[in-house]
Amino acid sequence: MREGGRTARIIAALAVLLILAGCANIRGLFLPKEEKKPALETKRPQMKKTEEPHFFRVLTLPDYDTAKEAHDKTAILGIPFRKVALEFRDKAVAVRKAEPSEFSVGVRAEVRDLKLGGTSRIIESDEGFSILQKTTSAHYERALALMGKKKDEAALALIRRDLEINPGNVDAWLALAKVMDEAGNLEETLAAYDKARELAPENPAVSNRYARYLVSQYRYEEAEKVLKAAEELSPEDTGVLLNLASLLVYLNKEPAFASRLIERGSRIDPGRAEWYRLSGVIRKRRELGIAPKAKGTN
Repeated sequence: MREGGRTARIIAALAVLLILAGCANIRGLFLPKEEKKPALETKRPQMKKTEEPHFFRVLTLPDYDTAKEAHDKTAILGIPFRKVALEFRDKAVAVRKAEPSEFSVGVRAEVRDLKLGGTSRIIESDEGFSILQKTTSAHYERALALMGKKKDEAALALIRRDLEINPGNVDAWLALAKVMDEAGNLEETLAAYDKARELAPENPAVSNRYARYLVSQYRYEEAEKVLKAAEELSPEDTGVLLNLASLLVYLNKEPAFASRLIERGSRIDPGRAEWYRLSGVIRKRRELGIAPKAKGTN
């Protein structure tokens, strides 16, 4: 009996536990579950987006001849740097972007006056010869890409936005001049070129581009003034010397001055066919007795 009583107590205890567990479950059926409130999202303060700083595109090539070829394509032929970088990628040691602070003191001194996206310079480094090109903010970078796809309206909006933020961006003023030229807007094209030249009067690439545009509009006298001012500031720039000599020869003006420009240019960049061609025209006119135009006439 005693053993049966112990068994009965154990069974009773188990029954109590089962009843309590069942009550808990039943209670859960009738009482609504507590809804978990989502944790409040803490909004992070939005940081003001800063414009991408000025940086340099760098294309490093192993030897000088290859680097000179790449340089000539960007600086002389005017092919966009990104296209040249793609063309020479197989030969390149590196293609990258770099802040001016990353360069050595000597290189920084050399690139100080590299103010145009359309110009390049060859710098010898430990890796090889680097073609450097300065570019600017993200707006201008996107605008260049859109211009390459002939989406000029979208590019124009970005260029104008860039100029609101960076009114001293010579590259963007030149890009604006290009878009306005293609749109046939003479006044705004001239205004953009004037602004670029005002910002960088010592940069011969600006004057060369401006003068070529003026010549395309048959504004020879204005082009002559721009190039003569550039020649005084950059007497060793072969682009200025060649453009000014070519214009004077074309107009048949100041042959003695044109000859001096040609002589100086041929010393700086010997072997260039244009020097011989221009000298030949001056000599032939002299032999035929063709008098030059009076100074100040076009």
